[in-house]
Amino acid sequence: MVKSFAEILEAAKGSEFHNMAVADASGDAVIGALAEATEMGIIKPYLVGNIEKIQPLVEKYELKEFEIIEANDPISIAAKTIALVREGKCDMIMKGKLSTPILMKAVLDKETGLRKGKLLSHVAILEVEKYPKLILLTDAGMNIKPEINDKVQILANAMFVANKLGIDRPKAVGLAAIETVNSNMPETMDAAILTKMSHRKQLGNIDFDGPLAIDVVLSKEAAKTKGIKTEMSMEADIFLVPDIASGNILAKGLIYLAGAKIGGVVMGAKAPIVLLSRSDTRDTKLNSIAIGCVIS
Repeated sequence: MVKSFAEILEAAKGSEFHNMAVADASGDAVIGALAEATEMGIIKPYLVGNIEKIQPLVEKYELKEFEIIEANDPISIAAKTIALVREGKCDMIMKGKLSTPILMKAVLDKETGLRKGKLLSHVAILEVEKYPKLILLTDAGMNIKPEINDKVQILANAMFVANKLGIDRPKAVGLAAIETVNSNMPETMDAAILTKMSHRKQLGNIDFDGPLAIDVVLSKEAAKTKGIKTEMSMEADIFLVPDIASGNILAKGLIYLAGAKIGGVVMGAKAPIVLLSRSDTRDTKLNSIAIGCVIS
């Protein structure tokens, strides 16, 4: 089982080589991360965007193995990025400086996109010093307020990633503010339903428990004090959040207050999509590229 980003980077080196389509590669952190990834021998990037903006960065970071596909407006950049995957030239996508809505609109296009008929969801992977394993946090990037059926697919996407990281039977928690079911808090009802579905093997090879507050998940002492019996304290692999807001707040709080390392991908399309925030560092981008390589 992979337990750190150092191990993910090593696993990426041993994985199959990948061609990555990069949507608007005209960013320092983007090209810097791609240069490191190519030095590792894990990808060849296809840089989609304005040549005059990309070329100086290629020279600055001494990127050696690459191709540039010229496109000078956001719609064209998105279309050409998606086409590289649809035509079989690339098997991964990375969002550069292109806005997320424009890229995802192209991905979800019914005629020319990359839909597989499944829900797309974001899986963020976090390495936190005080937690004994990697945290797969979902969904903090795609689905704003998922309903119960959406959460089933979100869990399936996260379970796929977990399996690729060597976790054969992941443990998942449905996070909430309390451990009791409350009709005024829909996430508690959803978590209770998912727990019953897990007991009846309707979610596949996964153990699920919820609703659980975050203190119970992160502290066995808190669980004992509150009288909550669960196998998830300091053991959960997948953290299912109620909505995109709570997931975003939790992830960024761990990054900025606890120094967490992070990377992430969007699952459910015909190719993994490395979807990054504008504020993400070069290391975060490299982590995300490595995740894409390991799970492809």
